Amino acid sequence: MASSQVSKGRGRSRQGTGTASTESIPAPPTMASEIIEMNTSSTSNDVRSTNTLHTATVIGRGRGDRFKGKSKVSNDPHLKVNMIAGDPRWEVSDLTDAQFKTYDRPSKPLELGITGQPINLRANYFSVQNFPREGLVYQYHFDVKNRRNTDISRDQRRALFESWLRRYCEKYPQTDRNKIAFDNQNTLIVLGESLSDIDEFGINEEISGPNRAGRYEQYSLTVKRVGKPVDLKTLTLLEDIQQPQADNNLEPTRLQSIKQVLSIVAHERCSSKADFIYNRTFFSQPTIDERYGHWDLGLGKALWRGFYSCLVFSKGTNQLLMNLDISHAVFQKKQPFVEFLCEIMRHSPCGKYYNRDRNISRIEINDVVNYLDQNQNAEYYDGEIEFLLKQCKYLSVRSQLRKKVIGYTIHGFGQPASTQTFPWNEKNNELITVENFFKEKYGYKLKYPSLPTVEMKKQSYVPMEILDTVPVRVKRITDEQRASLCLNSSLLPVDYAKCITDVRHSSTKQCFHDDPFIKAWQLDVGTRMLTIPARVLPGPNVSYTTIGNTSYQQRTSSSVWNNTRDQFYQPTEFPSIWAMINLSSLYQNDCESFYNELSKVAADRGINCPPPVIFEEYNMQQHSIADMIKKLNTMMTKNIDCKFFIVLLPDNDNIRDRIYGELKKLCELESGFGIATQMIKTGKKLWSYSKLNNILLKINTKLKGINSILQVPEPIEQFFSKGHQIMYVGIDLSHGAPGSSRGRSAVAVVASADDIPNRYFKEVYMQERPKDAKGESWENVVDMKEIMKSLIRQYYDKHQEQPPKAIVIYRDGISESEFDTIFEKELMAIREACVELSPVYRPYLTYIVVNKRHHTRFFPVNSQENVPAGTVVDSHDVTNATTYDFFLTSHQAQKGTSRPTHYHVLYDDNKLKPDQVQLLTNALCYTSARCTRSISIPAPVKYADLLAFRAAHYININDPVMVNTQSNTDQPTIPVNESVEISKMIKSQRIVLSSKLDRDCPFFV
Repeated sequence: MASSQVSKGRGRSRQGTGTASTESIPAPPTMASEIIEMNTSSTSNDVRSTNTLHTATVIGRGRGDRFKGKSKVSNDPHLKVNMIAGDPRWEVSDLTDAQFKTYDRPSKPLELGITGQPINLRANYFSVQNFPREGLVYQYHFDVKNRRNTDISRDQRRALFESWLRRYCEKYPQTDRNKIAFDNQNTLIVLGESLSDIDEFGINEEISGPNRAGRYEQYSLTVKRVGKPVDLKTLTLLEDIQQPQADNNLEPTRLQSIKQVLSIVAHERCSSKADFIYNRTFFSQPTIDERYGHWDLGLGKALWRGFYSCLVFSKGTNQLLMNLDISHAVFQKKQPFVEFLCEIMRHSPCGKYYNRDRNISRIEINDVVNYLDQNQNAEYYDGEIEFLLKQCKYLSVRSQLRKKVIGYTIHGFGQPASTQTFPWNEKNNELITVENFFKEKYGYKLKYPSLPTVEMKKQSYVPMEILDTVPVRVKRITDEQRASLCLNSSLLPVDYAKCITDVRHSSTKQCFHDDPFIKAWQLDVGTRMLTIPARVLPGPNVSYTTIGNTSYQQRTSSSVWNNTRDQFYQPTEFPSIWAMINLSSLYQNDCESFYNELSKVAADRGINCPPPVIFEEYNMQQHSIADMIKKLNTMMTKNIDCKFFIVLLPDNDNIRDRIYGELKKLCELESGFGIATQMIKTGKKLWSYSKLNNILLKINTKLKGINSILQVPEPIEQFFSKGHQIMYVGIDLSHGAPGSSRGRSAVAVVASADDIPNRYFKEVYMQERPKDAKGESWENVVDMKEIMKSLIRQYYDKHQEQPPKAIVIYRDGISESEFDTIFEKELMAIREACVELSPVYRPYLTYIVVNKRHHTRFFPVNSQENVPAGTVVDSHDVTNATTYDFFLTSHQAQKGTSRPTHYHVLYDDNKLKPDQVQLLTNALCYTSARCTRSISIPAPVKYADLLAFRAAHYININDPVMVNTQSNTDQPTIPVNESVEISKMIKSQRIVLSSKLDRDCPFFV
């Protein structure tokens, strides 16, 4: 290995032995003034230009003196573009102005796609063979309040409703109980006849029922009729309603109220028995005799298996279907609080230290008592309490003493029960210890009086040993728990299908045998999964160039290919000066071995990989991240021609993630080095050829190489031909983790820069959504117009002043309920971007929503394996009854049951036929540079997802405070983007990537 140009930092013997500092990590120099630009964006139709902050700050490293006293803004795509009206270069289509401004969605194709090998599949849909087609359904509002006007749980509402209904039916015996259904919230529906003596003015009654503590109290109850009756005769017009183009004045929205009514009825039984219901998913607390459905995840948490159930309308053979699926969620375990302590205190500082050589998941209660004893463990007591509070704050618990159930929320911890005092109001506010109070009041002698008391609201204190943790859904889990969740929730297709069938036949779930509600409402649900037609699309050929321009591939399956010893289509020219940064526990000779192995594999791929000119290593157990960044700045000042880093990351997961984010920020933002990096996790396993090859796939792409090209089927050849002038766009947002400050979102948009596509332009923004911005979707991209202007302009500059003729957009993250809002806003913004670039610029637009969050699964009829890669389902039997959509499984699942991706074509100027849009989408799943297999979504939207995840590192998305956005002149920040009202503004800020990186460099792969 070549020696370093830096005179220090090489080898373990040259490093300092000081203790790592723990100060906060500073941002790189000038980051506050250079990371972010702030725009003023509005959702109105007014055309505006972007106000951009440009600084003249000298970065202070590299050849920074060249920029002294001036801003490098000549190539900024955000500068206002002054185009000549009517410039023929921008006349790319025959769309009229009226056609370009329309929002008409493509109708659902009557003729389905035909390309591919036909197969039959089972889908997790069950036909509703009979449903009511006549009769009126009356709707009522059921409202109940207690004297304190506090929230009333779903279980309490159900109990109070049953109590009231029982009393009502006794008063009016002609009432058919089975024709009355309740949604556990506020909606009550009745089939056939309205409720006697209850009209729009309603009735008010007092009723006694249990509260959260199990004690009875009085409630005020109101029932009144609302809205017009729902006429089930509308279902006889179902086929006409699903033809929105027909001149019949029938809107699909008329079906929504009927769907809601039938859904309440179909789920009346399971909703009354479920312990938890979330978004049509039902969970019941597992019982001892259940073999499946519950897995212990440690730290007091458990994985539960529930089921999903939803009614959907269809345009196929069966007009109404029931979609059944299984679902998993993490819950707090119900157990004594001291048992909970035995689990979590295993991971406290003392628990880790004293049990470091023991493979146990919990400790004994005596160990817990010792760790939490102020006297015996005085030196480490504060650290134990800090750890415990982090695990328990706001945890829901209940006390069980003499059948008196009281619910609490933990706010902190007090002194031990033997010393913690409070004024006892029954004895003239005489001070008494918690231990003595329970002995005198309840005759209960505490077993563990030295344990801290649990502090609740209003500084009340309760002994730990009389508390139980209660089941509540948990969203934040550890990496180890997430791995266990994935392991236990992953099922082979044959097991997955059996679980769904079990849901349909289980008496506690969706078995309708002898269900009086189903019979009274004339519903009949089939017992077998639907069998539907599908096709397996031909995959594109993945080609590599060898001597004599011979293109070939080797495939182990339809979507996995093997080319590990073949030359890349276009091998990169490796930088002559690059650095290897060793932050791992590997020694220098191990790093040299790694380089030697990497260079051998690189040679097979056609890459000449010279030795690193710079080698630096830092022991992260002895140095802080801030110290490391400071030394890297010094190193780059002395080596301004260094163009690439390979970083060997440390073994520790926690510090590794922090280092990853800080180094990516340092190297990729305008305030940093402006170089591509390859981070590598080190481990105990040797460097395998396959692992090194996967690393080179990314390195080659980041350094201007091309791994492979596609030879696609004839119907879509035009989309991959040379000079096709089609830009593929991927859009995604990344939000804060559950439980964090979710006001922030990272917005990432990428756009293809070449014909393959392999290179991508990109724009990254940060959005902050105030808590009072109600009604605004989390998925709304506020600055879409400025983003698209920048991306189109970059494409125009690279392609000899030729803008894209067509733009195909793949949008992730939008639910069906947001189609009418977000889609139209973004389409308008994209059009405004085009018109501002040139008044005659009207490219053909196609807008496709990509959705992985759904509950549709497919299973081959004659196989126990997953569906083949390339399986497409556009049958009217299971697709949306009114929109243009299809399901595509473009990948071969490596584990568990494959999840198809659901695509909705919401807009299409390109007039793509079903075969074309399906083949194009499938082909783009083969263009990912990260692996030699097809992926589950098109590469543009996958890249947007990766870039949004990277942007979360740039802005510390989970932090509660905004990044400083003031300019270096200390002027007030530019007003941020407005959304609907000034009082509910959404801040949108551009994150400025380094201008030293090529604009189309996909450094995020």
